Order: sequence, then C-alpha cells, then structure tokens
Amino acid sequence: MIRREFSIAEGTLLFISAYVLSAGLGIIRQALFNAEFGAGMEASAYYAAFRLPDTIASLISGGALSNAMIPALLGARYESGDAAEQRLVNLAATTLTIAVSLVVLVCIIFAPFFVRFILAPGFDDETAALTVALTRIMLAQLALVVLASVTIAALNARNQFLLTAISIVTHNVAMIGGILAARFIPGVGIYGPTFGVVGDAILQLIILWPGLRANHFRVRPAWDLRDARLRRMLRLLAPNGLSSGVNYAGGIVDTAFASLAREPGALPALFNAGLLMGVPLRLIGVALAQAAFPRIAAHAARSDWMRMQRTLIAALAISMALAIAAALTLALIGRTLVRLLFERGRFDAVAGDLTTLLFVVYLAGLPVYVATEVLTRGLIALHDTQTPLVTNCAQLAGRGVLIWMWLEPWGVTAIPAAFAITSALETIALGMALAWRMQRRREAQGERQAAARVEG
Repeated sequence: MIRREFSIAEGTLLFISAYVLSAGLGIIRQALFNAEFGAGMEASAYYAAFRLPDTIASLISGGALSNAMIPALLGARYESGDAAEQRLVNLAATTLTIAVSLVVLVCIIFAPFFVRFILAPGFDDETAALTVALTRIMLAQLALVVLASVTIAALNARNQFLLTAISIVTHNVAMIGGILAARFIPGVGIYGPTFGVVGDAILQLIILWPGLRANHFRVRPAWDLRDARLRRMLRLLAPNGLSSGVNYAGGIVDTAFASLAREPGALPALFNAGLLMGVPLRLIGVALAQAAFPRIAAHAARSDWMRMQRTLIAALAISMALAIAAALTLALIGRTLVRLLFERGRFDAVAGDLTTLLFVVYLAGLPVYVATEVLTRGLIALHDTQTPLVTNCAQLAGRGVLIWMWLEPWGVTAIPAAFAITSALETIALGMALAWRMQRRREAQGERQAAARVEG
C-alpha cells in the first residue's frame, strides 16, 4: 500500500478525507487549549511565539517546496533514471536543511529583538521573556519540516499519496498530547503544547520515512551547489516561495484596511469569513490540484502535450464544477453555518450578519480561486514560476487599489469584492500564459521532429 500509485480521483478523495479529519483534530486541539489556558498570559505568549516559526514552516511545507521539487524530480528520473532522482533528493535535503538551519540560528539569536520590537511590543517583560523562550523551542522543528517536505515531494512525484495523507491526518496529535501533559503533569504548563509543535514535526517524519525505504531511497548527505538539477530546482523554488510571501502580505493588507472600515467588528467578521472560505478552497482546489500535479508534471517532463492538456482541462472542469456547486450551497446555508459556529457570547447576530455577507461575497470567486490552484501548477510543471509570481504581485497591487477606492462607499465588503474580482483577472492571465507556453512547446517539438526527419 505504501508504494501504491493513486489516480487523480483517488488522490483527491484521499486528500479531502485527510483535510477533513485533520480539521476535526484541530477543533479538538483548540477546544482543549482554550479550556486549559484560556486567554491569559501563557496563551498570549504561545500565540505570539507560534507566529514566526509557523510562517517559516508554511513557506517551506505550504506547497512551495513540493511544487518546485516534483517537476525537477520527474525530469531527473525520465532523463537519467532513479539514481539521478535519488541524488537530487539527497542534494535538496542537505542543501535546504543547512540553509534553513542557518536561518533558524539567526532567528534564535535575534528572537528577543524580534519579540520586543516587532512581534509583540506591548507585552510586559515577563510575557515577552516567555514568548522568546517558546519561539526558540518552536524554531527547532524547522529542520525537521524541511526533511518531511522533501520526503513528501519524493512520494507525491510517484503518485504515492497514502503516507502524505496520513501525515496530514495526524497533524495536531502531538500538540493534543502536549496539552494533556500540561493538564495532568504539574509544572509542564504552556511548554506542553510548545514541545507538542516539535513533536508533530517528529511524528510526521516518522510516518513518512518508510515511504523512502519502500522505494529503495538511500538517504545520505550530499553537497554540490554546481549540480544543474539542484540549481534548476532552486530557481523554481525562489519565485514560488516569494509567491507564498505575497499571499501573506495580502492578509496584512486586508487586515490594515479592515481596521479602517466604518463597520464595528469589521476585522473579526472578515477573519471568520476567511476561515469559512478556506474550507471549500482547501477541500476542492488544493486537494484536487495536489493530486493532479504529479501527473501534469510527468506529462510535461515527457513532452506529452496532448495528455497534459487533457489532464489540465479535466482537472479544471471538475474543480470548477464542484466549486460552483459548493458556492451555491454554502451561500444558501451560510447564515445558518455562521450562527452555529460563531454566534456565542459577545459575537452577536449583528456580527453574524456581517460575517455572512462577507462570506457570500468571497464565495462568488470560489470557482476562480480553485482554477488558479490548477493553472499555477500547470505553469510550474513547465518550470515557469515567474509568471505566477508576477500575476500574484499584480493581483495584490490591484486588490489594494480597489479596496482603497471602494472602502468608503462599500465598507468592509470592498475587501472580499476586490479579492474576487482581481482573482478572476489573475486566473484569466494565468490561463492565457499557460496556453501560450504549451503552444510554444508544441511548436518547438514539431520543429525538432521535422528537422530530425530531414536529417534522417
């Protein structure tokens, strides 16, 4: 089962199931954490300390590394065989582990400055000192996150999604264990869930490691910055990582504008609407794109443009059809969902109405959000990560301009409206760029074949 190759449909269902189960564990984790630590000093320090390590971890494991590695690994395997693929895995693991470890070292050294002057300048001395200590502990997981992400890329490149899905499901298990340790073992306190973050990274690596063994990968340190395939992978990784950074910047832009909106409670309503929006996006767009990407990249590596086109069109049609159905359904039941999930205590019906309105506006763009996930991976399969970065930056700039123009007359509704409209324009641009690049590849292939026939 570890080495079983899943179809796109099977992989999509597997990832959807994994994300749903992981979300359930996340709810349990948060309920236990709230019950144990509430909103006191320890909880504040933990949330603040979590921000920097989580941001770096998300840039590594949030798709940037896998999206860069999978086309490079498939290219190495089809060009030179399994040995070349294994060598690239070892080079990537060694190079990225060293690079991230250096970043972690710098962050550990400057953690006091970062916490006191950037992350949480309003904390008192005791809370700031605790935040620094927790930040340094959580940073220790990042080298493990690199190794786990490289392993996931190696397995997903072979369409072997089982262990990846299990590692998604078991996310939060060690953190839940840490919270329970804090409850039942005197003196553990907030260090329980903090070490649980590190434990989650260890558990994920333990789950994934048998996949490398089953595929006869011999993992060992390797160092060669002159290696052409490694450099090609790093050239894909850099713009991909910057795109992830742009997405985080988008959240900051939305937050800043929401704080200026005229409606009371605009920022909490926007945050909760965004949380709801993330569920169908992940279950439909991310899950399907993640399952389809290895095959799209394999067709590109073999220059099989017709199969690549058919796979892309099928993935787009299925994801957009599911997104339209989900958007209509969620728009109809959105108010009920908000009431059931959020309306408690000081989060009253007025806040619920505003959250529902923002959620429905976000839903209008759901089909293009999921299409972007598929189209972006199509371009990455062609080793083009610059185009998604450019369109992402343009989308963010346009979004900022539209929000600035519409915030006064529309209020906070301008934020999801601007996001939906600029996302639609970005999707069109990505589709046109992908079609143009595939046509160029077909023409170049035809010219090479014609020249070969003439020479023959």
